[in-house]
Amino acid sequence: MEIYLIRHTTPAVERGICYGFTDIDVAPTFETEAARIKGLLPAKPMDVYASPLQRCSKLATYLFGNTFTTDDRLKELNFGDWEMQRWDDLGPDALQKWMDDFVYVRVPNGESYQDLYARAVEILNEVIAKGRDAVLVTHSGIIRALLAHITDTPLEKSFERRTEYGRIACLSVTDNQVNIVFYNS
Repeated sequence: MEIYLIRHTTPAVERGICYGFTDIDVAPTFETEAARIKGLLPAKPMDVYASPLQRCSKLATYLFGNTFTTDDRLKELNFGDWEMQRWDDLGPDALQKWMDDFVYVRVPNGESYQDLYARAVEILNEVIAKGRDAVLVTHSGIIRALLAHITDTPLEKSFERRTEYGRIACLSVTDNQVNIVFYNS
């Protein structure tokens, strides 16, 4: 069984803006980025799941037509009160408190990385239990959390792994053992 983790293409948002749950559209480079991704995927039947946010659902539609299921558990981190604010405007005290323990500290009216991790692992386990090849079209936070889970990497160190826009990780599942076949193709 193979599971492909695909990060959405470049979003249409200014650099330096905090976003997660906000439903941001895709950048004008979408077609080029999506075509590159499509060329890397095998032509075989797969169950497809996507974050309902349009930067993921548009990519899932481009790649697989309307044959996918959206799942809220695949959304990016909920940055609560910080959504669509400039990182520089959040204030050093608030930002530092979160940065000191981003795994467990919840963003005001949002969630912690541990919250995201729990929902990511939950859906991965459900997909594995079905035993069919699958694709998850999702966000950087979800992919980092899942790769940390698979490799037993502490969540504090999961941001050391790069997750560029439009990149793919392929997981192989054999006898409930999950391995990374390739990453960032």
